[in-house]
Amino acid sequence: MESKKKKGIDRREFIEISAKGAAGIGLASLSVLPGCADSGSVKTVFGACYHDCPDRCSWKITSVNNQVLDFQASKNDPYTAGKLCNKMVTFPNDVTFHPERILSPLKRNGPKGSGEFVKISWEQAISEVAAKLKDIIEQKGGEAILPYSFGGNQGMVQGGAISNKFFAKIGASQLDRTICGDAAVAGVLATNGQTTGVLPEDIIHSRYIILWGTNPMLSNQHLWPFIQEAKNNGATIVTVDPFQSKTSEESDWHIQPRPGTDTALALGLIHVILAENLQDQEYIDNYTLGISQLEAHVQKYDPVTVAQITGLEEETIISLAKAYATSSPSLIRILIGMEHQVNGASAFRAVAMLPALTGAWRHFGGGLMHMTYELFGEALNWESINLPPAFTDQKTRSINMVELGKALNDKELNPSIDALFVYNSNPAVTTPNQNLVRKGLERNDLLTVVSEHFLTDTARYADYIFPATSVLENWDILDSWGTPYLNINEPAIEPLGESKPNSELFRLLAQEMGFKEAYFYESDLDIVKKTLDSNHEYMKGISFTSLRKRGGQKLNLPAKWMPHAEGNFKTSSGKCHFYDPNLEQALPDYIPFQYSIEEIKQYPLHLLTIKTPKNFLNSSHANVNHILEKEGKFYLEVHPKDAAMRQIADGDELKVFNQIGRVYITARISNKVQQGVVCMPQGFWPSLLKGGSSANALTNHLLTDMGRGAAIQEARVEVEKV
Repeated sequence: MESKKKKGIDRREFIEISAKGAAGIGLASLSVLPGCADSGSVKTVFGACYHDCPDRCSWKITSVNNQVLDFQASKNDPYTAGKLCNKMVTFPNDVTFHPERILSPLKRNGPKGSGEFVKISWEQAISEVAAKLKDIIEQKGGEAILPYSFGGNQGMVQGGAISNKFFAKIGASQLDRTICGDAAVAGVLATNGQTTGVLPEDIIHSRYIILWGTNPMLSNQHLWPFIQEAKNNGATIVTVDPFQSKTSEESDWHIQPRPGTDTALALGLIHVILAENLQDQEYIDNYTLGISQLEAHVQKYDPVTVAQITGLEEETIISLAKAYATSSPSLIRILIGMEHQVNGASAFRAVAMLPALTGAWRHFGGGLMHMTYELFGEALNWESINLPPAFTDQKTRSINMVELGKALNDKELNPSIDALFVYNSNPAVTTPNQNLVRKGLERNDLLTVVSEHFLTDTARYADYIFPATSVLENWDILDSWGTPYLNINEPAIEPLGESKPNSELFRLLAQEMGFKEAYFYESDLDIVKKTLDSNHEYMKGISFTSLRKRGGQKLNLPAKWMPHAEGNFKTSSGKCHFYDPNLEQALPDYIPFQYSIEEIKQYPLHLLTIKTPKNFLNSSHANVNHILEKEGKFYLEVHPKDAAMRQIADGDELKVFNQIGRVYITARISNKVQQGVVCMPQGFWPSLLKGGSSANALTNHLLTDMGRGAAIQEARVEVEKV
């Protein structure tokens, strides 16, 4: 029998090879080493966090001889304000110099999922992957190839500048990247025509702040000091969240509706505001459409009915509506928390109506705060980032990333997906219906190629793994979906081992495939420079040179950014749309997902799977030992009454299960959830948990009402003691 050593690399050998790849390159501690400055040229550059986070922190790095001497937040960026979030303070050691980092191309040498690989050269890996892609294209066409990427790297260059062109050129299936944010955006766009409202730093002028479905103390940490400043200036802070988060604990008032009932609550607030004649009629008459239809529609959302739907007291609904409508400036802060339900877009659509109903947009610091990416859409030169004109109207099919498991296992899909190319993502952890995704990844006839830093749960199923650079090793430019700050990312060190940027991986594949178009071979640095070469007014005072000298810079926006003080909505009419007959639902409505009586009986608990981990983001950093130790056990929050009914005590080991999966987890008895609701964290890697399953083993690939997002909060489970 062939030995395991001959078949592949076990975990210990894998770590050893990774560490040897870093040998001779050097890993310094994050403080200046005595004498290092004398042995080489000290280099200081600015960069920015590439994670899927609204803050987009700027940082400054000092290095010498390919060692990082100092890594800290840039003090030039007033939003970052000289502080990195707790997830990033030890980033160089956690990612770039981590001993388990992949630093050479690997080829599978064992069963899929076993994590057994052999080291090969870049030349061999590129040659073999390109040959296999050519064969698939010849046999079945480009649509048999599916790229899968998302927010694991939000840099404009490494996120998709070359890869998007590569997959368009081969005619690959397009990926609907809708798992997070698209339902929220669809809802706000339906009402306002744009998502950009109040800018984050202007929240200090607000006097009544509703944080709806967002937990800034954890997931938007650099906004929290501005919220605190507003509170010190007299603002009331209200959090609307079915989970008792750290933010809700620090707020003046926590409104805790049942999961998925936000649409009903928002429409109930509208009902009260109109019934009490608290609306701004002049603003409504001048800058909105459909008030009569909205008023008739919300008659069925009276406080009694909404209380029954949401589980809130009638007086809570009435008091919230009155306090919001009579306070000025009033602000509602939303991100994406309430979108992951079947009527998620409707919730955002209804909430977005409230500032126009009350005229909050008239006041500096009043209105709706959501995303900011549209500012960069106007400001930058997108020529090198966007697809060439020849591909913009491509008719290849689209596969929704939420439905990856379904697509990989669909025997009727023509052509079938025969190649999956994963980069900037870890779908075995982050995609709904985890077991179905893994079943697809186990297919022996599926070519899976992964560009990664680590042997993630997805990479374990790869046929080929390419070593990706970390953000400390490549050029990039980073806009922001949560701030008006633009950042350059200059490499602080040379790529470790044989790692290469995503952009270079796809250039090499394009070359091997014989593609001649010049846009495949534009360098990362040239793409950065060209993207910044813009005459737009927002870019006044911002250039490649200034960003290199200063780090992040704020777009050149008016001192008082008040986008809708006099209407100017980006809808077809230029007004806020309370009612739109051109949409499938002319008005937002609360239409809950219908479970069968048998499902409710078998799985009586509503499961929330949310981003509660304090020390890693989505699935990033969730493999780092000191971070996992700091994070602590994998807990399920259980209400005391639900625990008592099942004879569960705090600290008991539990099995949480439904018809598609099961997860083993530790019980934490608390009032953070209401009776009938349980909550577990997203982001833990299944391979590092007992039983090999995490939160998405219990979620299904249901889609939202608009935006085709992931309705992952529509899950029901039962819990039992192990």
